[in-house]
Amino acid sequence: MHTDTKPWYKQLWPWILILLPVIAFARGGWAFYIMLQNQPEMVVDDYYREGRTINNRLEKYREAALRNLEAHVLVIGNRAVVRFEENAVLGESIHLDFYHTTLGANDFEVDAQRSGELLYVATLPHTPRGRFRLVVSDDSQEWRLRVTLDIPAEQEVKLGY
Repeated sequence: MHTDTKPWYKQLWPWILILLPVIAFARGGWAFYIMLQNQPEMVVDDYYREGRTINNRLEKYREAALRNLEAHVLVIGNRAVVRFEENAVLGESIHLDFYHTTLGANDFEVDAQRSGELLYVATLPHTPRGRFRLVVSDDSQEWRLRVTLDIPAEQEVKLGY
């Protein structure tokens, strides 16, 4: 019978068994670090007030439908072009709100200036990429149009109510 005379810390198997929990602990620490860097957005807890706000917003979309507003938007690079179908009574500028669908830090807003009779052009602060919800409204916030679009886009996208 052969007996092993080496102490335990000089053998391979104890170190392999110790290494498994150490790796699991390190990966858990890494996951915790990533979680701290990418914290989720805060959830609204006052649902009644939020519901009233949503109803108020829906009235503005209904107002756009009553005014029979129809428009298309095209985002190329750092420019957004909004083209209305007919010459409704519109001001010299309109407001564009870009909401990223998952990252609130990527949201931004700009004003588009009239460029001709039916066109409005806005210069964006940066070249956006990804999926955005776009809300177009007049300066007095009486009506709104909206669309979800993937940027960069190759074609115009129709704004809806």
